[in-house]
Amino acid sequence: MRLCCFSLKGGVGRTTMALNLAGCYARDPRLRVLVNDRDPQGGASAFAALSDETPFSVGRSRSPGFNIEITDPPPRLPDNEVIPALLDGASFLIFLRTVEVLEKKGKRYLPIANRANKDRASHRRRLEHPKMAGAIVVRDRALIADCYEQGQTVFHAADRWALKAQEEIHG
Repeated sequence: MRLCCFSLKGGVGRTTMALNLAGCYARDPRLRVLVNDRDPQGGASAFAALSDETPFSVGRSRSPGFNIEITDPPPRLPDNEVIPALLDGASFLIFLRTVEVLEKKGKRYLPIANRANKDRASHRRRLEHPKMAGAIVVRDRALIADCYEQGQTVFHAADRWALKAQEEIHG
């Protein structure tokens, strides 16, 4: 299976979501998981350099022998898109533009509301938007950034906050 974390806007969590999805799939010992770091910033590769060991591979190109390939691309149109979206006004407008581009190309996508705060009325309103139908909602959690800094995903951590983050991402 090939997935891609895609957005026309930077800074919405494409790399973080790609890494955490990889961590989720890598829990299954039957699966070999690759994060294909195609983003010129190289965030996934930097993550791998921070980690002593990851349960998945990170590379800069496609490789045979993997059951799951998750691409962290520069802004372009790959096959199956996972669209991380922030729920602030400017980011949400770019999310809607991204969806419009994908729909015109006949591409399928899964929206992910990243760093969502349901205590904010504007976030709740945007989560109700028709283009967010079926969205995965990942709450705003310091844990995600803390794990990244240590070269880990939330699927490495075992406290109750990590378990909640894992449930949000895995579904």
